[in-house]
Amino acid sequence: MNDQKETTQAREENEAQKKKNGITRRQALKYIGVGTGIVLAGGAVGGYGYHRSLRLPSAEASRIKKVRFVIAGGSVGGLTVGARLLRAVPGADVTVIEPNENHHYQPGYTLVAAGVYSPEEVIFDQQSLMFPEMKWVKDAVKKFEPEKNRVITESGEVVNYDYLVVGLGVQMNPNSVENFTKALETPYAGNIYDLDKGIKYHELMKNFEGGRFVSTYPAGYVKCGGAPQKITWLSEDYWRTKGIREGVEVHFHTNRHTLFPPVPRVDEAVKPKIEARGIHNHYNQTLRAIDVSTRTAIFEEKTPEGSSREVRQKYDLIHPMPGFQTPKALRESDLTAEGIGGQLEVDRFTLQHKRFGNIFGIGDSAATGAPKTAATIRKQAPVVVANLLDAALGNQFSAKYDGTSGCPLLTRYGRCMMFEFDFEGNLVNERIYNSTKETRLWWHFKVHGLKRLYRHVLLNGYVNV
Repeated sequence: MNDQKETTQAREENEAQKKKNGITRRQALKYIGVGTGIVLAGGAVGGYGYHRSLRLPSAEASRIKKVRFVIAGGSVGGLTVGARLLRAVPGADVTVIEPNENHHYQPGYTLVAAGVYSPEEVIFDQQSLMFPEMKWVKDAVKKFEPEKNRVITESGEVVNYDYLVVGLGVQMNPNSVENFTKALETPYAGNIYDLDKGIKYHELMKNFEGGRFVSTYPAGYVKCGGAPQKITWLSEDYWRTKGIREGVEVHFHTNRHTLFPPVPRVDEAVKPKIEARGIHNHYNQTLRAIDVSTRTAIFEEKTPEGSSREVRQKYDLIHPMPGFQTPKALRESDLTAEGIGGQLEVDRFTLQHKRFGNIFGIGDSAATGAPKTAATIRKQAPVVVANLLDAALGNQFSAKYDGTSGCPLLTRYGRCMMFEFDFEGNLVNERIYNSTKETRLWWHFKVHGLKRLYRHVLLNGYVNV
């Protein structure tokens, strides 16, 4: 009886102390429940209002419905532009040229190679991502004929347009590294930019028992420029957890002068962390060849004086990176220009082609100087759509791309740095992202949140200037 009385008294004292310190747990749960209800109700009303705000007035929409929009490329850039156009003008004439029936969530490739995602988690059915109003030409672009306002597909189909959006992306150029393809056929090499080779890399990483690991970063423009670093750092962390780190030499060779030159403040924050982990960084070195018979990576190193020399590095496991290139149809067309590596020649701010006013670019294949990531699409797509509609209506352009992109930089399992930056490498939205710190929060956001935003926000056209 006394024990029960003491327990009751203790509980009352505890509740009194909580009231003194603030609200009780029961009150907190009550307020959270009420707050959630308010947020959901407000979100529903706000969502309806936002959805309506994306639409053009009916008079302008009627004019736009007479315009033929063609999108070359059905990856994230092309689909986001197409969806946003149809949000603005339901029933607009939108055609997408895309040969693949499977859509790959490429930002997830690194997580497949790291063993966090299964391969099935990065594959969508292409049809399921396309609005019913979209006309789908299931073919690849063979030739652009901008003077005739038309595109020719591999099968010979002629697709005419009033306005064209080019979003063909970029792809690895295996010929830029001698024996690159041959090396990937051996049991000592994998690559995260190809899904099958990324699956292979995970097995190699998991079964690695020690020796020298070599990872490389190429010259020129790079799709997802943080990915080669991410897989290097995740691999090192995996071997540390496995208990074999002392028996592994980790070497990262980059053609750049430091780890993350596009954003100096991030580079200053991350470089000491990586060096403290005993990773050997080699700068100003570009992979030129792989001697498969002796398992040797051959680099060209640029010296401060401007000369070059050959550097050889033995390996027991390698993650080699060749250069990148745009698809042949674009790099051999009149839509590119000398000195931009076969990319689409666009104004970096309006994303309009510099010579053909009814052509716009989106994503990796456009020569904007911005990073080639899905985060870039989030900022570029609403600019492309706004300026497309302005052009079709005869208005002055109303939107401008400021170069903003972002990167979830995976530094180890369970830790990630998240940041956005502009053309000049300045951090933006820094208060939101806590940009230069590794946190578990951003790891979970990268693993669990970004794919949902990709699928349900970007590809549904819920982007605005």
